[in-house]
Amino acid sequence: MKDPKAELADFHQTVLMDGMMQVTGVDYLAAVDLDGGQSYVRARANCHGCACKPECREWLSSHSQAEPQEFCPNVAYFRSVKSGDI
Repeated sequence: MKDPKAELADFHQTVLMDGMMQVTGVDYLAAVDLDGGQSYVRARANCHGCACKPECREWLSSHSQAEPQEFCPNVAYFRSVKSGDI
């Protein structure tokens, strides 16, 4: 059985990354399809280990459409997916 705290942490990380992708206009399927999903898995891990979660939550709550932000550890990945440069 998984630890409830770990499940809650996983849930919050998923919400933040999915929210960032939605607000910044990153196509979810393009992100997952890239290199067999390896970059997406790394991006999820980056989000999970990110120290900017409070800043991310605050930023997401005040934006509905914007460019990926520098505080995000996945900024380069999101920009590359958006531009199709990968």
